[in-house]
Amino acid sequence: MSVQRKLSATRPGSGLPGTRGSAIRRRGSTGTAFTLIELLVVIAIIAVLAALLLPALARVKDSAKSIQCLNQMRQIGLAMRLYADDNGDLFPRSQHSAAANHQQVWERAIAPLLGGGSSDTTAWTNLVSGIYHCPADLAPRYVDYGLNAYFEVATGCNRVSSIRRPSGTVSFCEIDSAAKTDHVMPWEWEQASDPWLNDVVTPFRHRQQSNYVYVDGHAARQKIIATFDPASNLNLWNPATAQ
Repeated sequence: MSVQRKLSATRPGSGLPGTRGSAIRRRGSTGTAFTLIELLVVIAIIAVLAALLLPALARVKDSAKSIQCLNQMRQIGLAMRLYADDNGDLFPRSQHSAAANHQQVWERAIAPLLGGGSSDTTAWTNLVSGIYHCPADLAPRYVDYGLNAYFEVATGCNRVSSIRRPSGTVSFCEIDSAAKTDHVMPWEWEQASDPWLNDVVTPFRHRQQSNYVYVDGHAARQKIIATFDPASNLNLWNPATAQ
């Protein structure tokens, strides 16, 4: 055999059995395939990760809805203060007494301050489906927030300046999806064994809490027991007893 033929036979990658190039190709071709067991393991890992992440993602989503709701209620509270500034320091009225006093209900009275208009305009429709609608409420309704009607019935409480503790007196709350009203009547809670359950307030919309607005305009997410607790003689709804 000539020298040239010997070199050709021993050149790497020549393809002859036992050569280094052939071994490399065999290892590369067999190393890229998944076995059935490996595939099942990957699927199981993905399933475990999904089970761990989905609850966390749900909590993040719920938190985002609660924050959006809180911001909307804060806008409503501030709009109410602006309304009072332009209307002799008076609170707007709800369906509880607006018609009897020839006034607009609060959601219409403050609508211009929130970019809304009359019921037949696109602006009003957007307001009802936007700022007046809690994103966590999946049921369509007229308005998701209710005015504390104490300001309409309690003597000497119909003006903002008459509230001795504006930062401690609830002005708006979230109301039940099935409610067909725009206010709550907390004075009835004092006579009930299951206080707020006899009214339309919804205290558990955001993970056992709900959002509230106070007369000074600030908003907070709280347990309802932090606003009304007969056992502790706590009532932040009654302007006369708010702390």
